[in-house]
Amino acid sequence: MTKYYKVLCFLLLLTAVPASANDATDSSVAQDFQPEWYSTDANGDPRIHLYFFWTNTCPHCRQAKPFMPKLTKSYPWLELHQLQLRGNRDNVNLYINMAASLDKVARSVPSFLFCETMMVGYGNEKTTGALLKQKLEACYQQRTQTKPEIPEID
Repeated sequence: MTKYYKVLCFLLLLTAVPASANDATDSSVAQDFQPEWYSTDANGDPRIHLYFFWTNTCPHCRQAKPFMPKLTKSYPWLELHQLQLRGNRDNVNLYINMAASLDKVARSVPSFLFCETMMVGYGNEKTTGALLKQKLEACYQQRTQTKPEIPEID
């Protein structure tokens, strides 16, 4: 049954992709496209950007969607971008370009892009959710360790 839902989600995503999607995956477009993976807050502390691509007809997306606010509540340094693909050409093109920038293909949902990596699929909070949290925490820790020191001025 799970295989059926994965195929269904894939087919639904394909119906959301515009006919000109091949133009959006042109290597020059992907090569020039630079997603915002990281930023800093007003204090100079790192913020991690998580892009959650989904459709309202995908059952795995519907399972993942309630988990997203829990992440932002647990991690104040997380900047969540929830992007519905169905009926939104700009979001579809963003997904295609972001995936291509990582040498991946945007073909399934739900999809999570963050820290220059891409995770596709969602089981539940204890499996995929836990893995997503683990990877986000590791990314944040790496960013805090590489945060440049700002010298104090006397």
